[in-house]
Amino acid sequence: MSAALLRRLQHWLTDGAPSLSRPERRRASLGALLSVALSALVLPLVPDAHAWLMAPIGASVVILFALSHSPLAQPWPVFGSYVVATLTGLACVAWIPHAGWASAVSVGLTVWLMARLHCLHPPGGALALLIVHEHHGHAVDVVHTLEMVALNVGLLLLGAVIIHRLLWRRPYPYRAAAEAHLPRHQTRDASPLARGGLDHADLSHAVKQLDSFVDVQENELIELYNLAVSHAFERHVGLSCGDIMSRDVVTVEFATELEEAWQMLRRHKVKALPVVDKFQRLIGILTVADFLRQMDDTRTAGLAASLQGLLRRTPGPNSDKAEVVGQIMSAKVITATPDTPVATLVQQLSDQGLHRVPIIDARRQVLGMVTQSDLIAALYKHIALSAGGPGTTATRTVPPHVG
Repeated sequence: MSAALLRRLQHWLTDGAPSLSRPERRRASLGALLSVALSALVLPLVPDAHAWLMAPIGASVVILFALSHSPLAQPWPVFGSYVVATLTGLACVAWIPHAGWASAVSVGLTVWLMARLHCLHPPGGALALLIVHEHHGHAVDVVHTLEMVALNVGLLLLGAVIIHRLLWRRPYPYRAAAEAHLPRHQTRDASPLARGGLDHADLSHAVKQLDSFVDVQENELIELYNLAVSHAFERHVGLSCGDIMSRDVVTVEFATELEEAWQMLRRHKVKALPVVDKFQRLIGILTVADFLRQMDDTRTAGLAASLQGLLRRTPGPNSDKAEVVGQIMSAKVITATPDTPVATLVQQLSDQGLHRVPIIDARRQVLGMVTQSDLIAALYKHIALSAGGPGTTATRTVPPHVG
């Protein structure tokens, strides 16, 4: 056999085969071992049941632990397939006298019912065949068979929940995030990234075009698509926050008075100021919205008068209102580092509804700031230079900081 023929045979055998990372292989094999061990130890302890471990369980644990994200591995497909296969197998044993035909009909009918009831789980076909082979031509104890199946599938799902949640610290049943880009403005519009991405109609159309079962949950497929798009963007653009950030950042401290901070916002024409301690470490951020929140309870005075009242320092040692930046700042700040890819920053600015992100180092010292204006300018320059043709050389520039 020639080397070329061997390579073609290898490609034919391995193309499209699922692959697991080394940690996943360890988790899958150990999970299968523990799950089967649990069933094997518990079943003999059930009184008056004469229970034994059914062979299809071995196939189910492969799916539950090696392909735990698959729709085939979720509780309803597992439980539903075992119920359908048991009832179908028992019916074929009772009504079809020929063992071969009973086997064929039981498997075919089981597959149809699993697809119809949205509980596809391949070991269901094996269970239907097992029931026909075990009981055809013999007296059938229906109650005992149902008890056997219930015990086996119950212990299987119990083991999956315990092992995934307690041992691996993973969710089971697995559900991908229902909506990765939630609207932030209390409207029906999705976030900017979600508006231009895949939706249910796109996926339904694609699956119909394939005319085949897709072994990936819909929300997970959307998540994979978005991750792939982000990676492609990062690979093609190649910019990081350090390339586009503004470096001469105006900051305030916890004890900076509100009037002084407000004047700094106006003077520098920005809408946010990082709040730092005496070591220049980030402890919060002050925005125009923080000032406005202090005036939410104002009913009688106008906005200008309310703002003047907030900024005016209260004489004496006591005050009923905020006096310094630290009393109104937002302590929870989403940050990035100079090495953070611009693709990651785009997602933060879009999904979190942010307009600016402080750039910090490992000691949380402020190194710069990236705003939406910085990002738009950098992307515009990259696209413009890329469109200039092969003779154009794209250079990385630092756009000016605009709030």
